[in-house]
Amino acid sequence: MAGDGSTGWILWHRDREPSQQIPYRRPGEEPEGRAGAPTRTTPPAQGRPPARTGPPAQGRPAPPPTGPRTAAPATGHVATPVAREQSVGTTDHAELIHQIVDSRAVEVEFQPVVDIEHDQVVGFEALSRGPEGSPLRAPDALFAAARAVGRAGELDWICRAVAFRQMLDGGLPPAISLFVNVAEDSLITECPEDLHPTIWEATSDLRVFIDLSGEAMARYPRQALETVRRARAAGWGVAIGDIEFSAAGMALLPLLEPDVVELSQQLLTHGRSDAGPILSAALGEAECTGAQLLVEGVEEESGARMGRILGGIYQRGWRYGHPGPLPAGLPQPRAPIRMHQPAPGPDFTPFTTAVEGGAHLSSGLTWGDVNILTVTLARSIARAPTPPVVVFVLPQDLPPDPDLTVLYRIMLARCPLILFIGPGATRYNSWKVRAAELPAGHRLRQEGCLIALSPTDALVVAARPMESDPDHLEIAISENSGLARELLRHTSELFDTLQGGIRHAAPI
Repeated sequence: MAGDGSTGWILWHRDREPSQQIPYRRPGEEPEGRAGAPTRTTPPAQGRPPARTGPPAQGRPAPPPTGPRTAAPATGHVATPVAREQSVGTTDHAELIHQIVDSRAVEVEFQPVVDIEHDQVVGFEALSRGPEGSPLRAPDALFAAARAVGRAGELDWICRAVAFRQMLDGGLPPAISLFVNVAEDSLITECPEDLHPTIWEATSDLRVFIDLSGEAMARYPRQALETVRRARAAGWGVAIGDIEFSAAGMALLPLLEPDVVELSQQLLTHGRSDAGPILSAALGEAECTGAQLLVEGVEEESGARMGRILGGIYQRGWRYGHPGPLPAGLPQPRAPIRMHQPAPGPDFTPFTTAVEGGAHLSSGLTWGDVNILTVTLARSIARAPTPPVVVFVLPQDLPPDPDLTVLYRIMLARCPLILFIGPGATRYNSWKVRAAELPAGHRLRQEGCLIALSPTDALVVAARPMESDPDHLEIAISENSGLARELLRHTSELFDTLQGGIRHAAPI
């Protein structure tokens, strides 16, 4: 787990090479002759992200486990203890849920995702279940019990690993996608060591979409961003759902740039009076990035039709099939769900990018002038109905400004996520602030910038010393959402390279 407490979601920190990982063995299974996940020796099949080679990302060792259970489960499998989240609620099934988690005794069913234009299955959503006949069979009861004993994050990892293993063994075409839910609990819980080989193999051999809910993004926005960046580094896709129930989830769309935006049939058929802002945000994301719309929970013709009207050609629900085991075989999809393949961004500074994007220019200002203008323009967007994601880039020697401090406090209270780059970054870290300090000599240390972006509002204010008069500043101002999105993307990439950021290019 990273030093700031954030998750090592995909590029988990390892002390061993992949070939030295201890493989997870099913109960009663004899050890194999070699350890670790199998290595691909043939070119990746069409539709599958290419396998990556090379040593794993190096990082800090995991922290010591807290509260390990010493009793082995009846199956004989001894789980590796992991750091656990806080217990929430109570349960009458504490011993049972510990036994289920320790023995990895969960089941997974798969519900098809259908391309209604070609009448083809293009993927599956993995849905977890407790043991057959157990009082914790239902997923809600299963996760509520795990949350009550502080093991919901570990359970979530187990469910994903079981789904991966079944998909890996299923022999389906490589362009078939697998959607796996990422609950908020596992955003702060490190992957158990015995599951590493399966997760490792899945990063190479499966076409995975991690599925984040609006609730998870609202609760742990900083970790949600990190999870998305790590998933992209693994060559996986990103789906976001339940934004109709989360203002934070809707606000984070332009930052996370998902491959798939999920819309509920209930929203389309029974919640149309409240659907306007949500549909605008989803359609805006589809227009900006080519994100696909997936209609979920489709049970009747009206929901399927409304989804089709909006361009939601991918649909999931009982209308197309109940959850169950994977089929024995499927044809190769004619239209696999697209994944973004973002190219590395160019070397950038906020000011030059803003100027190239057509921002309004002014010059001959002091930092006091810039701060006054920034605060004046930003206060209205900070109080917008959908608060934005915000980036602060502060220059190295900026003197304290009370108005700027008040603006930061307002945005911290209202906005779902703040990215901060500048001196003294560690003072700003919190559950919804991701902060990093620029190294000596970095090209941005003399620039200042504020970027704010939501599905409905945008603001860019960028300043730097004038070349002809370094004691005064030139400033670029824009309310262009495309420019703000580009700058936000570049800033996220910059975080990947700074201390505490994600080793985005690290081989996995």
